[in-house]
Amino acid sequence: MTINPKQNKNILLITLRSDIGGGSKHLNSVFDNLKNDFNFFIASPVDEPFGIKWLNELKDKFFQLPHRKFSVIYFFRLTTYVRKNKIRVVHAHGKGAGIYARLLKLFLPSLKIIFTWHGFHIETYNSLTKQIYILIEKTLSMLTDLFINVSESERITCVANKIYDEKKSVVIYNGIKDEFKPVDKTTLRKKLNLPEDKFIVMNISRFDKTKNVKAFVEIASMLKSYNEIFFVLAGDGEEKKEIVNMIEHREMKNILLPGFVNNPVEYLQAADVYLSTSLSEGLPYTLLEALMCGLPIVASDVRGNNEVVQNNVNGFLFDLRNTSHASQKILEIKSDTDNYKKLSDNARKIFLDKFTEQKMIFKLKEVYEKYLL
Repeated sequence: MTINPKQNKNILLITLRSDIGGGSKHLNSVFDNLKNDFNFFIASPVDEPFGIKWLNELKDKFFQLPHRKFSVIYFFRLTTYVRKNKIRVVHAHGKGAGIYARLLKLFLPSLKIIFTWHGFHIETYNSLTKQIYILIEKTLSMLTDLFINVSESERITCVANKIYDEKKSVVIYNGIKDEFKPVDKTTLRKKLNLPEDKFIVMNISRFDKTKNVKAFVEIASMLKSYNEIFFVLAGDGEEKKEIVNMIEHREMKNILLPGFVNNPVEYLQAADVYLSTSLSEGLPYTLLEALMCGLPIVASDVRGNNEVVQNNVNGFLFDLRNTSHASQKILEIKSDTDNYKKLSDNARKIFLDKFTEQKMIFKLKEVYEKYLL
């Protein structure tokens, strides 16, 4: 009889999103890098691109869940699936997945439950909703063995709100593969149909409340009289119609909406500056990709962003109540060639020092091995 060296290393990864997004990208990175070390199962929706990939690769080790929705029927089916496959560790990614995972422990007490938020976004809730959510998380904390925060500021916020005992948490920064290759920017811009002679300010994100891309349009509007500056807002989402209306109403000719892009690194390498206007973040992958490409970053001074961006080191932080400060910093970066080079060089250095995929994977492997003992 052949002995499977991974037979007692059964780990279930859960997410309620398998489309484009930081959480999905993170889970896929974990799976691809550690699937030879652990026996992974994945529970997720069957969305493009990641859900389809996981289903095709894992076959019966894939369990389908509804997209961003809790279902009692699916929960009890998942409970049976976990028991049948002798799962030992469940690692949930995101709030919805965290509910499934923690409730599993009520029925299967021997499970080890690890939970990663990928963004503890309480700033976007009203007072009552915030109180209810914190109460729910405090309760579910009793069913959680380890919390992984993707930024130190996120962990501090969780502790301040008494979500969990500090000893039950660890910080593991998101990390990405270094895909940077020197390119000719003019050639790349021609390929992407971007203006070749402009100073391009880039943003790639979902168009939703948390990402706050309306503020990106506001800043672009402030600078529309500067013909040499051009804004590119890539992505899609629930606020798309409002964004288009804003641009049309203001008669803005200095901004392009290319829609969803499946080659974000190319767009970043074609740009000059990355601008983030998020209300809240965990540790945003697009900022890490911007660092990787050596882009100076102008970002809202919020949790997550302010662990990637250091003022006048690799970019600038601005107060969301003063978006004109962001426009000033864009002009400042554009006008000072020497400082631009310093910010760009530091962006690459900070990426290599803190946010590589290898560093993230090494720490996660240590966590899994500990909870499989």
